Amino acid sequence: MFFTFIKIWHTISIKKKKEVTYMSEPMKVSLQRSAKGSTVHNSRNFDVEKAKKKEHIDLSRSHLNHYSAIYPELKNDFTAVEKKFYAENFKRWLEIKKERAKKQRHPERKKTAEQLRTGKVTAPEEIVYQIGDFKNAPSPKEFRKWMNEILKYNAQLTKGHCKILDAAIHNDENTPHAHVRQVWLYNELDDNGEPYLRIGKNKAMEAAGIPLPNPDAPADRRNNRLVTYTRMMREKAEELAIEMGFDINVERSKRRHLDKEDYIEYSKQQEFLKEMEERARMEKYNEKVFNDDER
Repeated sequence: MFFTFIKIWHTISIKKKKEVTYMSEPMKVSLQRSAKGSTVHNSRNFDVEKAKKKEHIDLSRSHLNHYSAIYPELKNDFTAVEKKFYAENFKRWLEIKKERAKKQRHPERKKTAEQLRTGKVTAPEEIVYQIGDFKNAPSPKEFRKWMNEILKYNAQLTKGHCKILDAAIHNDENTPHAHVRQVWLYNELDDNGEPYLRIGKNKAMEAAGIPLPNPDAPADRRNNRLVTYTRMMREKAEELAIEMGFDINVERSKRRHLDKEDYIEYSKQQEFLKEMEERARMEKYNEKVFNDDER
Protein backbone atom coordinates (compact mmCIF):
# COMPACT_ATOMS: atom_id res chain seq x y z
CA MET A 1 0.00 0.00 0.00
CA PHE A 2 1.19 3.52 -0.75
CA PHE A 3 0.48 6.58 1.38
CA THR A 4 0.25 10.30 0.70
CA PHE A 5 0.80 11.65 4.17
CA ILE A 6 3.46 14.33 4.44
CA LYS A 7 5.18 12.18 7.04
CA ILE A 8 5.31 8.46 6.36
CA TRP A 9 6.17 6.15 9.21
CA HIS A 10 7.27 2.51 9.12
CA THR A 11 7.27 0.09 12.04
CA ILE A 12 9.85 -2.69 12.19
CA SER A 13 9.34 -5.68 14.49
CA ILE A 14 12.49 -7.12 16.01
CA LYS A 15 13.50 -9.66 18.65
CA LYS A 16 11.42 -10.01 21.87
CA LYS A 17 8.38 -8.31 20.27
CA LYS A 18 9.98 -4.87 20.57
CA GLU A 19 9.28 -2.43 17.78
CA VAL A 20 11.40 0.33 16.38
CA THR A 21 9.68 3.13 14.48
CA TYR A 22 11.42 5.52 12.12
CA MET A 23 10.42 8.03 9.45
CA SER A 24 11.06 7.31 5.76
CA GLU A 25 13.18 9.68 3.69
CA PRO A 26 11.50 12.41 1.61
CA MET A 27 10.92 11.48 -2.02
CA LYS A 28 12.71 12.96 -5.02
CA VAL A 29 10.98 14.14 -8.18
CA SER A 30 13.00 13.30 -11.28
CA LEU A 31 12.71 14.39 -14.91
CA GLN A 32 15.25 12.56 -17.06
CA ARG A 33 15.66 13.45 -20.73
CA SER A 34 16.68 10.71 -23.15
CA ALA A 35 17.75 11.11 -26.76
CA LYS A 36 17.01 7.43 -27.34
CA GLY A 37 13.96 5.93 -25.67
CA SER A 38 11.86 3.16 -27.17
CA THR A 39 8.33 3.34 -28.52
CA VAL A 40 8.25 -0.47 -28.49
CA HIS A 41 9.09 -0.65 -24.78
CA ASN A 42 6.79 2.23 -23.87
CA SER A 43 3.65 0.83 -25.54
CA ARG A 44 4.61 -2.77 -24.72
CA ASN A 45 4.65 -3.88 -28.38
CA PHE A 46 6.75 -6.98 -27.79
CA ASP A 47 6.42 -10.43 -26.24
CA VAL A 48 6.19 -9.26 -22.63
CA GLU A 49 6.00 -12.82 -21.31
CA LYS A 50 9.41 -13.68 -22.78
CA ALA A 51 11.03 -10.38 -21.86
CA LYS A 52 9.52 -9.81 -18.41
CA LYS A 53 12.70 -10.73 -16.50
CA LYS A 54 14.98 -8.62 -18.67
CA GLU A 55 12.55 -5.69 -18.63
CA HIS A 56 11.75 -6.10 -14.89
CA ILE A 57 8.03 -6.29 -15.63
CA ASP A 58 5.44 -7.63 -13.16
CA LEU A 59 2.62 -8.91 -15.38
CA SER A 60 0.20 -9.01 -12.46
CA ARG A 61 0.32 -5.20 -12.42
CA SER A 62 0.33 -4.50 -16.16
CA HIS A 63 -3.41 -3.80 -16.12
CA LEU A 64 -2.58 -0.67 -14.08
CA ASN A 65 -0.57 0.85 -16.94
CA HIS A 66 -2.03 3.75 -18.90
CA TYR A 67 -1.36 4.74 -22.52
CA SER A 68 -2.32 7.85 -24.47
CA ALA A 69 -1.43 9.26 -27.89
CA ILE A 70 -2.10 12.18 -30.22
CA TYR A 71 -4.04 9.64 -32.33
CA PRO A 72 -6.21 7.84 -29.74
CA GLU A 73 -7.00 4.98 -32.11
CA LEU A 74 -3.27 4.12 -32.19
CA LYS A 75 -2.53 4.50 -28.48
CA ASN A 76 -1.37 0.89 -28.21
CA ASP A 77 1.27 1.31 -30.94
CA PHE A 78 3.48 4.35 -30.37
CA THR A 79 5.69 3.57 -33.35
CA ALA A 80 2.66 3.85 -35.64
CA VAL A 81 1.65 7.08 -33.91
CA GLU A 82 4.98 8.75 -34.58
CA LYS A 83 5.26 7.49 -38.16
CA LYS A 84 1.84 8.92 -38.95
CA PHE A 85 2.60 12.28 -37.33
CA TYR A 86 5.87 12.73 -39.22
CA ALA A 87 4.33 11.63 -42.53
CA GLU A 88 1.38 14.04 -42.20
CA ASN A 89 3.05 17.16 -40.79
CA PHE A 90 6.36 17.61 -42.58
CA LYS A 91 5.47 17.13 -46.25
CA ARG A 92 6.23 20.72 -47.25
CA TRP A 93 9.51 20.75 -45.29
CA LEU A 94 10.61 17.55 -47.02
CA GLU A 95 9.70 19.00 -50.42
CA ILE A 96 11.84 22.08 -49.72
CA LYS A 97 14.74 19.90 -48.60
CA LYS A 98 14.45 17.89 -51.82
CA GLU A 99 14.36 21.02 -54.00
CA ARG A 100 17.42 22.50 -52.25
CA ALA A 101 19.35 19.24 -52.46
CA LYS A 102 18.68 19.06 -56.20
CA LYS A 103 19.63 22.70 -56.76
CA GLN A 104 22.86 22.30 -54.77
CA ARG A 105 23.60 18.95 -56.48
CA HIS A 106 23.62 17.09 -53.17
CA PRO A 107 20.89 14.46 -53.60
CA GLU A 108 22.04 12.76 -50.38
CA ARG A 109 20.69 15.73 -48.42
CA LYS A 110 17.06 15.04 -49.24
CA LYS A 111 15.18 13.30 -46.45
CA THR A 112 12.18 11.05 -45.94
CA ALA A 113 9.65 11.31 -43.12
CA GLU A 114 11.14 8.17 -41.61
CA GLN A 115 14.63 9.68 -41.67
CA LEU A 116 13.29 12.71 -39.81
CA ARG A 117 11.57 10.46 -37.27
CA THR A 118 14.75 8.55 -36.53
CA GLY A 119 17.27 11.37 -37.04
CA LYS A 120 19.56 12.38 -34.21
CA VAL A 121 18.33 15.99 -34.17
CA THR A 122 14.76 15.57 -35.48
CA ALA A 123 13.57 12.45 -33.63
CA PRO A 124 11.13 12.90 -30.73
CA GLU A 125 12.78 13.44 -27.38
CA GLU A 126 11.73 11.28 -24.45
CA ILE A 127 11.35 12.44 -20.86
CA VAL A 128 10.92 10.01 -17.96
CA TYR A 129 8.98 11.38 -14.97
CA GLN A 130 9.13 9.74 -11.55
CA ILE A 131 8.40 10.36 -7.88
CA GLY A 132 10.26 8.39 -5.22
CA ASP A 133 11.72 4.92 -5.64
CA PHE A 134 10.72 1.26 -5.28
CA LYS A 135 10.41 1.60 -1.48
CA ASN A 136 8.34 4.76 -1.37
CA ALA A 137 6.20 5.97 -4.28
CA PRO A 138 2.67 7.20 -5.11
CA SER A 139 -0.17 4.85 -5.90
CA PRO A 140 -1.07 4.40 -9.61
CA LYS A 141 -4.09 6.69 -9.20
CA GLU A 142 -2.07 9.42 -7.50
CA PHE A 143 0.75 9.21 -10.02
CA ARG A 144 -1.65 9.49 -12.97
CA LYS A 145 -3.28 12.55 -11.40
CA TRP A 146 0.17 14.13 -10.95
CA MET A 147 1.11 13.39 -14.56
CA ASN A 148 -2.13 14.84 -15.91
CA GLU A 149 -1.39 18.13 -14.15
CA ILE A 150 2.20 18.16 -15.40
CA LEU A 151 1.10 17.69 -19.01
CA LYS A 152 -1.47 20.48 -18.64
CA TYR A 153 1.27 22.79 -17.39
CA ASN A 154 3.57 21.75 -20.24
CA ALA A 155 0.87 22.70 -22.77
CA GLN A 156 0.39 26.11 -21.12
CA LEU A 157 4.13 26.77 -20.96
CA THR A 158 4.98 25.78 -24.54
CA LYS A 159 1.89 27.31 -26.25
CA GLY A 160 1.53 24.58 -28.87
CA HIS A 161 5.21 24.50 -29.85
CA CYS A 162 5.89 21.25 -27.96
CA LYS A 163 3.65 18.51 -29.32
CA ILE A 164 3.30 15.44 -27.11
CA LEU A 165 2.98 12.45 -29.42
CA ASP A 166 2.52 9.65 -26.90
CA ALA A 167 2.79 8.93 -23.19
CA ALA A 168 2.87 5.77 -21.12
CA ILE A 169 2.55 5.33 -17.37
CA HIS A 170 4.18 2.09 -16.23
CA ASN A 171 3.01 0.66 -12.94
CA ASP A 172 4.31 -2.83 -13.64
CA GLU A 173 7.98 -2.08 -12.99
CA ASN A 174 9.79 -1.36 -9.70
CA THR A 175 8.63 2.24 -9.41
CA PRO A 176 5.70 4.04 -11.09
CA HIS A 177 7.05 6.26 -13.86
CA ALA A 178 5.96 7.85 -17.12
CA HIS A 179 7.58 7.95 -20.56
CA VAL A 180 6.56 11.08 -22.50
CA ARG A 181 7.71 11.54 -26.10
CA GLN A 182 7.46 15.01 -27.61
CA VAL A 183 8.66 17.07 -30.57
CA TRP A 184 9.41 20.81 -30.70
CA LEU A 185 7.79 22.66 -33.63
CA TYR A 186 7.90 26.13 -35.18
CA ASN A 187 6.82 27.75 -38.45
CA GLU A 188 9.23 28.87 -41.16
CA LEU A 189 8.34 30.78 -44.32
CA ASP A 190 9.08 29.36 -47.77
CA ASP A 191 10.16 31.48 -50.79
CA ASN A 192 6.53 32.40 -51.43
CA GLY A 193 5.98 33.60 -47.88
CA GLU A 194 3.89 30.55 -46.98
CA PRO A 195 4.45 28.98 -43.53
CA TYR A 196 5.48 25.38 -43.13
CA LEU A 197 6.24 23.29 -40.06
CA ARG A 198 9.78 22.49 -38.94
CA ILE A 199 11.43 20.77 -36.00
CA GLY A 200 13.80 22.83 -33.88
CA LYS A 201 14.01 22.98 -30.11
CA ASN A 202 15.62 26.40 -29.66
CA LYS A 203 13.46 28.25 -32.21
CA ALA A 204 10.32 26.53 -30.91
CA MET A 205 11.11 27.56 -27.34
CA GLU A 206 11.81 31.12 -28.48
CA ALA A 207 8.45 31.18 -30.29
CA ALA A 208 6.79 29.92 -27.10
CA GLY A 209 8.28 32.83 -25.16
CA ILE A 210 10.59 30.74 -22.97
CA PRO A 211 13.44 33.10 -21.96
CA LEU A 212 17.15 32.51 -21.61
CA PRO A 213 18.30 32.00 -17.99
CA ASN A 214 20.30 35.22 -18.39
CA PRO A 215 18.49 37.37 -21.00
CA ASP A 216 21.31 39.94 -20.99
CA ALA A 217 23.95 37.43 -22.06
CA PRO A 218 24.33 35.67 -25.41
CA ALA A 219 22.92 32.16 -25.77
CA ASP A 220 25.45 29.38 -25.30
CA ARG A 221 25.74 25.85 -23.94
CA ARG A 222 24.87 26.95 -20.40
CA ASN A 223 22.69 29.96 -21.15
CA ASN A 224 19.95 28.45 -23.31
CA ARG A 225 16.18 28.12 -23.22
CA LEU A 226 16.28 24.39 -22.52
CA VAL A 227 17.81 25.19 -19.12
CA THR A 228 14.88 27.49 -18.34
CA TYR A 229 12.28 25.01 -19.61
CA THR A 230 13.77 22.11 -17.62
CA ARG A 231 13.93 24.18 -14.44
CA MET A 232 10.34 25.39 -14.80
CA MET A 233 9.04 21.87 -15.47
CA ARG A 234 10.98 20.37 -12.56
CA GLU A 235 9.88 23.06 -10.11
CA LYS A 236 6.24 22.71 -11.19
CA ALA A 237 6.45 18.92 -10.84
CA GLU A 238 7.77 19.32 -7.29
CA GLU A 239 5.15 21.93 -6.45
CA LEU A 240 2.33 19.68 -7.68
CA ALA A 241 3.67 16.71 -5.69
CA ILE A 242 3.87 18.81 -2.52
CA GLU A 243 0.31 20.09 -3.09
CA MET A 244 -0.82 16.45 -3.25
CA GLY A 245 0.63 15.87 0.22
CA PHE A 246 3.93 14.15 -0.61
CA ASP A 247 7.08 14.87 1.36
CA ILE A 248 9.41 16.02 -1.43
CA ASN A 249 13.14 16.64 -1.23
CA VAL A 250 13.82 19.68 -3.44
CA GLU A 251 17.57 19.78 -2.83
CA ARG A 252 19.40 19.97 -6.15
CA SER A 253 21.81 17.22 -7.11
CA LYS A 254 25.28 18.29 -8.22
CA ARG A 255 25.82 15.28 -10.47
CA ARG A 256 25.93 15.78 -14.21
CA HIS A 257 22.94 15.01 -16.42
CA LEU A 258 22.73 11.37 -17.43
CA ASP A 259 21.03 9.71 -20.37
CA LYS A 260 18.25 7.28 -19.57
CA GLU A 261 20.38 4.12 -19.61
CA ASP A 262 23.13 5.67 -17.48
CA TYR A 263 20.50 7.06 -15.12
CA ILE A 264 18.96 3.61 -14.62
CA GLU A 265 22.38 2.20 -13.71
CA TYR A 266 23.07 5.18 -11.44
CA SER A 267 19.69 4.65 -9.71
CA LYS A 268 20.47 0.98 -9.10
CA GLN A 269 23.76 1.94 -7.48
CA GLN A 270 22.05 4.53 -5.31
CA GLU A 271 19.35 2.06 -4.28
CA PHE A 272 22.03 -0.45 -3.30
CA LEU A 273 23.86 2.17 -1.21
CA LYS A 274 20.60 3.19 0.48
CA GLU A 275 19.84 -0.45 1.26
CA MET A 276 23.28 -0.88 2.84
CA GLU A 277 22.78 2.27 4.91
CA GLU A 278 19.34 1.04 5.99
CA ARG A 279 20.74 -2.32 7.08
CA ALA A 280 23.47 -0.60 9.08
CA ARG A 281 20.91 1.65 10.73
CA MET A 282 18.69 -1.29 11.65
CA GLU A 283 21.66 -3.18 13.07
CA LYS A 284 22.32 -0.19 15.33
CA TYR A 285 18.64 -0.18 16.39
CA ASN A 286 18.79 -3.90 17.13
CA GLU A 287 22.02 -3.54 19.08
CA LYS A 288 20.55 -0.71 21.15
CA VAL A 289 17.37 -2.65 21.96
CA PHE A 290 19.24 -5.80 22.83
CA ASN A 291 21.64 -3.86 25.07
CA ASP A 292 18.67 -2.26 26.82
CA ASP A 293 17.20 -5.74 27.38
CA GLU A 294 20.45 -6.97 28.90
CA ARG A 295 20.43 -4.10 31.37
